[in-house]
Amino acid sequence: MPLPVSVAMSSTLIANELLAFIQHAIDTMDEVSILQICKTNFKEEEISSGKRLLYMSLDKLDQMPSRRRDGTEKSVQDIITLLKVTDPDDVPTFVAKDLHKLPPVTFDHVDVTRLLKDIIFLKTSLSEVQSKLEVSEKDIRELRAEVVLLRNTMSVSRSPDEASKVNTRRGAQNLSVCSFASADFDASAVVGECNAPIAKEVSASTPRRVYADAAARTPSCVTLPRAPAPAPARVPARAAPAPCGAPLPAAPSVLLPRRDEDGFELVQRKKRRPKPTKNRCGKAPTKPEQLVRAAQSNTPVYISRLHYSVKRESIVEYVHQKLKYTLRVQELESNRNVNFKAFVVRVPNCFLHLVLNEDFWPQNVVFRRFRGQVPPERTKT
Repeated sequence: MPLPVSVAMSSTLIANELLAFIQHAIDTMDEVSILQICKTNFKEEEISSGKRLLYMSLDKLDQMPSRRRDGTEKSVQDIITLLKVTDPDDVPTFVAKDLHKLPPVTFDHVDVTRLLKDIIFLKTSLSEVQSKLEVSEKDIRELRAEVVLLRNTMSVSRSPDEASKVNTRRGAQNLSVCSFASADFDASAVVGECNAPIAKEVSASTPRRVYADAAARTPSCVTLPRAPAPAPARVPARAAPAPCGAPLPAAPSVLLPRRDEDGFELVQRKKRRPKPTKNRCGKAPTKPEQLVRAAQSNTPVYISRLHYSVKRESIVEYVHQKLKYTLRVQELESNRNVNFKAFVVRVPNCFLHLVLNEDFWPQNVVFRRFRGQVPPERTKT
């Protein structure tokens, strides 16, 4: 299987000491240092032949600029520019055959000023990263302190049974609450103040009177102001809030939802209630002579292209002969002068498949289901 062109070019090895040095030093040294080293250690003929070899290997010999007078420095600059603008996969790998021709890189060829600038830039970047890290750690500590504060205040302020029965729509969350600290207080002070009188955790099954006694002994009782309501709501006397620390009446036990071993709760969809106004259909048998009977559902059928001499009674008689049933027939009046008549026949649904059959009507009579609304019948006076 042939390799791609780029892979084949990068895997090609060409022996040239000048190009091997520039190809490996172009990523780590600046152009000024490379120019000085090449100009000092390589002859003008070696630089010219290396430049020509590079352009020939890249099939860009026609684009190679010619340098007549002292083109050593400019030729090296052309080699560096071509290597930078060309994809590394398209450039062959240059190697050194005679290692003693490779110039040594000493401290004299290094730009100390640029190294100092790079070191200063690295120090500045490192200090910025450290400052951002310190700010992030400070924010994380503050968030953790706020979470601990909220957990402690919520566990002390009310029991789980009371928290589940608070009606937040009527402003019950603004009533007097024991050991509830405002967000403006210091986090550490409130946490210590709430945890000082409490030695044990209050479980969800603790009776209300025990909790009320513990709340009465708590010195950090803060009464929050009631939020302004849009309209005054009437609250019954039995729903008035009890003072802080007062014993609360015992509440009936609440059945918690049952969960399986994995902690999943079975949720069942509620059954839909039957509609009280739902239509119902009678099932009593009917007789032909019965006074009360149901009306049959009819479908209007359009009949057209009948002779102008055909009357409504003729259609009724024709259908009666076919179905042994008398149908209602209505003549349609056309807004234009036509030489045929059209009718609408109200057919019960039980005879609809017979009436819409091609063998039911005479030849060249057009019929279909009536589209739209049937016009009202006109009474002749």
